[in-house]
Amino acid sequence: MANRVLNRSIFGISLVLVLILVAFPFYWLAISSLKPSSQLFSVDIFPSGLTLDNYVNLLTHTPILRYFSNSVIVALSVTLFTVIAAVLGAYSLVFFRYPGREFLGRIILFTYMFPGVIIIVPTYTIMSRLFLTDNLLGVILVELVLTVPFCVWMLRGFFADIPKELEEAAIIDGCSKMTALWHVLMPVSLPGIIATAVFAFIFSWNEYLFPLVLVNSESQKTLPLGVAGFMGHLYVEWGPLLASGVFSTLPILILFIFLQRYLVGGLMAGAVKG
Repeated sequence: MANRVLNRSIFGISLVLVLILVAFPFYWLAISSLKPSSQLFSVDIFPSGLTLDNYVNLLTHTPILRYFSNSVIVALSVTLFTVIAAVLGAYSLVFFRYPGREFLGRIILFTYMFPGVIIIVPTYTIMSRLFLTDNLLGVILVELVLTVPFCVWMLRGFFADIPKELEEAAIIDGCSKMTALWHVLMPVSLPGIIATAVFAFIFSWNEYLFPLVLVNSESQKTLPLGVAGFMGHLYVEWGPLLASGVFSTLPILILFIFLQRYLVGGLMAGAVKG
């Protein structure tokens, strides 16, 4: 009994220490964004004289709301089309029988193993020939290429857990394939669909490399590009930079807090199914 209490105490203390270690950078970012300029580099963990001046300057003197709206447009569009493609692709790989199905499933995941940086040059060439550079549509299309393969594979794990008899029973009752998918299979695989949507949204919200390559004008920049713009070659605007860091982190933090169990469950299911 004593050993059990001791083990639980050690586990609890370790958990609290890990939580503090993980949460402290976010706390430091939030507190630093509220410091006046004269205290930005102080090391006080609980500083006094906090102010909202950095946020006021960010909202009134920078196009942060434009960056934010562009990121919302890109992230929501990528999420929507990724979920549609992932549902149809996973449904095809699990419930249809055709030559090369298993090979196709492995190729889909294989494409995700390469870092995105190796396709920067061909991506820019293709987008420029399609006149989609410096355009949010071009960014959306490129990010779909990056999110769809992994999301198809992840959602495939959820569909593989669904008994095939459910679809067969729906078809016997007069449903078409698409009707069975919509009314029977999708409600059962809802946790996987939510996990797919969360992954796609977080990825597209945080994506920096491809928007950096494809976007030039200020009006088309997404939030990661706008935040990076506060760091110049000779001068760093620390106040707006810290405030924009909080501004861009909060939506993802809130989303993850409420939907983390779906995301973790989806990643685990997609990892163990083959």
